Amino acid sequence: MSVSPKIDYFEAVSKSDLMRVVLALATEVYAMRDRQKLLEDILAKTGADLSRLDEPVEAATYDEYRLAERDEFVARVFAAMASPTPSG
Repeated sequence: MSVSPKIDYFEAVSKSDLMRVVLALATEVYAMRDRQKLLEDILAKTGADLSRLDEPVEAATYDEYRLAERDEFVARVFAAMASPTPSG
């Protein structure tokens, strides 16, 4: 097995831009987990069966609204890459 040279896929992206992406993603994940926990607590108190939450969801079952939400999420997270700041 040969070792290929390191490829820098983000050569034009500064570390600050990458950190903004990481922080944006971390913010989104925390907000999502917090909201999901709150919803699960509310549902559990009403006696809802939460066992189906562990089942995998097929992307093909997404409706157009959910697909648009996904696209907006990706755009928000990677907004820093769209207009990188100059590195010096």
